[in-house]
Amino acid sequence: MDILDALRLATSADLYRLHLTVARLLDDPKRIIEIRRHLNLGLVVSYIADDIHATQRQGQIVELKTTQAVLVDSATHHRLTLPYAALVIDGLPRRPDETPPPAPPAARRDDFRPGDTVSFTDQHLQEHVGTIVRINQKTASIQCDPNQGHWRVSFGLLRKIVDV
Repeated sequence: MDILDALRLATSADLYRLHLTVARLLDDPKRIIEIRRHLNLGLVVSYIADDIHATQRQGQIVELKTTQAVLVDSATHHRLTLPYAALVIDGLPRRPDETPPPAPPAARRDDFRPGDTVSFTDQHLQEHVGTIVRINQKTASIQCDPNQGHWRVSFGLLRKIVDV
């Protein structure tokens, strides 16, 4: 008996429990962040359409939302809003037996000076670039836009930008 036959024999309540479990796994913020790390505006990706029997289609990313990506289909030029789980990206998902590469060492206070250009990602996954204006005990004050205030960012979240 294959899995499809087993699912056909399952009760509606069991199928609903399975549906809830899969939905929770797909909406896991860690899974979404891992996918978003590989995306940027203008990237052409394959995606799985609502019709499970259709082949993968391609579209260009035009907007990245919190839990969904907005694409323009390459063939029909229709605008689609899809969950990140529907996108097919090379190298994802990582197999469970594959260990991730070791994380680089976290940045420390001694690594930064006022005037350094740095970047960081805010809580909405938006990338910011700015200049350190003050070094505090646990954070750095960053000026990103002269018309806005300062950001106070932990040193571990900062990445130094080196002008070559």
